[in-house]
Amino acid sequence: MSELVEISLRSIYVNCLATLIASLIGVPLALLLNVARPRFRDGLVLIFQTLVGIPPVLVGLVLWLLLSRSGPLGGLNLLYTTTVMIVAQILIALPIIVTMCHSHFARVDEKIKLLVRTLGADKLQFMGAMMRESLSGVLSAILTAFGRVAGEVGAVMIVGGNILGKTRVLTTSIVLYTNTGQFEKAILAGIILLFIAFTVNLTATLFSKRSER
Repeated sequence: MSELVEISLRSIYVNCLATLIASLIGVPLALLLNVARPRFRDGLVLIFQTLVGIPPVLVGLVLWLLLSRSGPLGGLNLLYTTTVMIVAQILIALPIIVTMCHSHFARVDEKIKLLVRTLGADKLQFMGAMMRESLSGVLSAILTAFGRVAGEVGAVMIVGGNILGKTRVLTTSIVLYTNTGQFEKAILAGIILLFIAFTVNLTATLFSKRSER
């Protein structure tokens, strides 16, 4: 039981930190793409949209090739650590957040945008207004990204190695327990993973409703 507690805490840490960092990068980037409208916006959005569908196992493979001893970044000694697992999950979550947030920001009513500009809002205030109008959509994007990384197996298995006491998380544990016939542990790990996802979704929903009041 203590093993599952440790694995669960590590899963929460890795998933939440990866989603948080991806959100801190992705949400402002999506907002900037809508407000600043740089020349390369369409191309950048297309790249992120393409990356949404990239197989996570490919992300893991690329990171492994970069960070292995024979790779260009092998000297960093990050392979088989929670740090590189977080990096892998950030790379998986970021395109989802940027793409979904960009879509929600683009849907903000033009009348609201015009009103905010008419009131003399600067770019920062305008971006704040866009955030308020799209808050539920932004939360939806973050939750979608969290769900994606929380259920990720391939990438974290490749770069983390599923090492007991170091890089083993709930999803990789479920695979291991199933392959070794420990079905009770696999089911329990699955229930814990489901409970974590439910708790995060419930918290975000309550926050969203409170913000809309």
